[in-house]
Amino acid sequence: MTTARRPPYAVLAGYYDEVYGLWRDLLGPARDEILRAHRVRFETLLDVGCGSGWQSLELARRGARVVAVDPAVPFLRPLRAAARRERLRIDVRRGDLLSLPLGVGETFDLALATFDVLNHLDRHEELGPALAGIAKALAPGGHVLFDLNSPETIEAFPDHHRVTHLSGGGLSAERGSFDPESGAGTVTRDWFLPVEGAPGRFRRVRELYREIAWREAAVRRALRVAGLGVRLFADASGWLSFQPEGTRWIVLARRRPGTR
Repeated sequence: MTTARRPPYAVLAGYYDEVYGLWRDLLGPARDEILRAHRVRFETLLDVGCGSGWQSLELARRGARVVAVDPAVPFLRPLRAAARRERLRIDVRRGDLLSLPLGVGETFDLALATFDVLNHLDRHEELGPALAGIAKALAPGGHVLFDLNSPETIEAFPDHHRVTHLSGGGLSAERGSFDPESGAGTVTRDWFLPVEGAPGRFRRVRELYREIAWREAAVRRALRVAGLGVRLFADASGWLSFQPEGTRWIVLARRRPGTR
């Protein structure tokens, strides 16, 4: 068995939809129900931290014009290829939460930052600027939907273990750790991938993903400063039923009039 360490997402990009299929099955309907219940209509979509782009593809198929943004290069080329194959209106761009790659005056009816996107900020102080950047990208009255870890999620990281068997014969194994000083958690994922042409041999690849969390009061304060009015701030266990209560927030907010 050979061992190597790769940057985060270098391997995950190729298995993202397979590993997180359960999340997709739950998050898609939850997203649609939240938007329907709050009468959120949109023709333009900003998918921030789009990952594999599964939401961009799904909503573009329904007619939305999408700009999909992610800092991890391994996600971008496959998403562009998928959009071309289906002739979908998806513009794929490299960028991150603190420097969204948008043109002057480019705005959207809806922004998504779902499925751990904001949890990957480097520091707690970056939440306010990240939300302010998203708010600036919204059209007047536009909405943003996002989810966040609560501190209880991060504190439970050492108990986080999961093994996923891959369709190609390999597997991924996750475990978590928590740093009390920084309040950050790290998920370590070991991939065991078959070596082509060598039956019974596997190469081991390790990726690390760092996540942080915020308390409700801090999130609400950041929303106010960003000019975003809360329409839903809920325990995500009500939407993503396998999540324990109190471990994740799901938030829908609208750009307030006069926000710049």
